[in-house]
Amino acid sequence: MHVRTYSFHIAVGLLMLALLLPLAAAAQSLPQTADAVARSIDSQLAERLGLFETPVKGYSLIVTTPVDINDFEAANPLARQMSEELAAWFAQAGYKVQEIRKSRGVMFAPRKGEIMLTRKQRLLANENLRTTLMLSGTYTRTPKHVRFNIRLLHAPSNEVLAMASGTLPLTRELRSLLDSGHMYRATGYSPSVGTSLR
Repeated sequence: MHVRTYSFHIAVGLLMLALLLPLAAAAQSLPQTADAVARSIDSQLAERLGLFETPVKGYSLIVTTPVDINDFEAANPLARQMSEELAAWFAQAGYKVQEIRKSRGVMFAPRKGEIMLTRKQRLLANENLRTTLMLSGTYTRTPKHVRFNIRLLHAPSNEVLAMASGTLPLTRELRSLLDSGHMYRATGYSPSVGTSLR
């Protein structure tokens, strides 16, 4: 009798563990989610190009910041961090990731240090970037999650070559990034970086 009860408890415990494991696996961090999205996009691109190995290497790529799906002129620190994680993955994989926020020179800001990146139009380096691929995307916020939808575009034709999504649980840390009062909003400036397509 005791053996049956013990076996029953083990079976119930294993069943509960099997049910909870997918939930634990789904709760990924931002770097893990960005890694999964990037790998999926790279794999889709390789398949489209008829390549048998990944990562695809040597293609010029510009990574942009995902925007709020309800307001294409708004982003936040979480979205910008996602673009940083994606850019890091593609650079390490062998893509030629181009920096579009580079200033004309090193700027020395009191009590802030030496700065090389800027979003101020008048301070951006005046150069034409050559690119084939552009990474763009949106994010959607729900009460418990943030979902990123990222697409890889063929710059000359605007054709979507690959798409991938990733969902993050809305933890206190991510909520603070998402709710930051320093929300970036486009101001109607004309493009400051020209691209020539090849």
